[in-house]
Amino acid sequence: MPDKAHDVDGKTQSIFSDRNFILFLVGQCITTQGLWIQKIAMSWLAWSLTGSAFWTGAIAALNFAPAFFLGPIFGVMADRVDLRRTAMLINLGQAGVSFLLMGLSYADMMTLPWMVVLAGSMGILGSAMTPVRLSLVPVIVRREFMSRAVAYAAMNFNISRLVGPAIGGVVIATWGTGVAFMINALSYLPMIFVISVVTIHMERASDAKSRRIWASLVDGARYALHHPMIRSVLALSCFVSLVGTGMIELMPVFAEAVYERGVTGLGMMASAGGIGAVASTFMLSRVKSKPEDFQRITVIGAFFAAIGMFGLGFSPWYELAVGLVALTGFGLTAVGVGSQTALQLTVENRLRGRVMSFWSATSFGGMALGGTLLGAISEAGNIQYTARGSGVLILCAACVGLWRLHKIGALGRGVAVTSDGSQ
Repeated sequence: MPDKAHDVDGKTQSIFSDRNFILFLVGQCITTQGLWIQKIAMSWLAWSLTGSAFWTGAIAALNFAPAFFLGPIFGVMADRVDLRRTAMLINLGQAGVSFLLMGLSYADMMTLPWMVVLAGSMGILGSAMTPVRLSLVPVIVRREFMSRAVAYAAMNFNISRLVGPAIGGVVIATWGTGVAFMINALSYLPMIFVISVVTIHMERASDAKSRRIWASLVDGARYALHHPMIRSVLALSCFVSLVGTGMIELMPVFAEAVYERGVTGLGMMASAGGIGAVASTFMLSRVKSKPEDFQRITVIGAFFAAIGMFGLGFSPWYELAVGLVALTGFGLTAVGVGSQTALQLTVENRLRGRVMSFWSATSFGGMALGGTLLGAISEAGNIQYTARGSGVLILCAACVGLWRLHKIGALGRGVAVTSDGSQ
């Protein structure tokens, strides 16, 4: 079975026999359900308050923009701090912001400035949590299970992406956004408990705390830029996030302005993207733990995303659009999870927090910037024209990625890259 490996005695073991991983997976499942419920609530509330594609994209972007600017700094800190304590504190902070969102919604005091401040706060906390979370999985499972652990964690996230928006749409339509924010706030509590009880084995570099933050950041950047695979994977995932995932952030505009389906239609489109994402992560969970295989998957995923996005720009029917969003979700997830797994299997453990923070900065930062720019473009024109342009740009990036894959495959044989970037 793909989720099994042999231990030192030759016995077959499954990743699902690992207590640490099961606890982490369950805690993540609960938290991400709440996260997607809140995400759709914030998108819908932004659209309801403003009726603006620009502000809908901007509010969504604020959930991710801090990762671009602060992610690398938080990555350095993730290589230094106590992962358990830091993860618990960040989860408490996220719960607090969600409770504040709930209170403002119940009091009918929500305004655009409040949304900007609180979305930015969630973005800062999320950008701090991402390198910590990405550093946790590899230190609670064995290396031979790492690709499956990353894939199953991503599948868990995307199942939540499938179920959460549908639940969120019903919750918002029935009880309002206040209940949606309350559900998310409560969902952080189980994860805090899980983090407090799992066993964490963390290796530290001897100079992890003695070196200056800037010097540590430069070391991580040099390593990433001089490693052909890491450099190529980061570039592709960043660009696809910019023009692909950024476009997905504007689904409320498609649901209401293009197809006139309201919040339930938005939930259906978001869930369709989740179906594609789940199918993609299921496929990824069957791939062996070889970084080269996952790098190829990122390129293939870009081609699928390009087809789905380009088709969405022409679709006259809501039902067809739902199917194209599913195809786009499949491709975007292949790029995102494939690139993450390729990096996790390649990077040295002592540099993991820094390098993975570059991935989160380029992926989430690209999503944030893309959502804002594409929202502004759509505000001035037709959002379906914007989707067509996004599809063409992703197709161009996929072609470049295919060329780079061939070039790196030709040049990378027998090349070893050290932690200081030398060959």
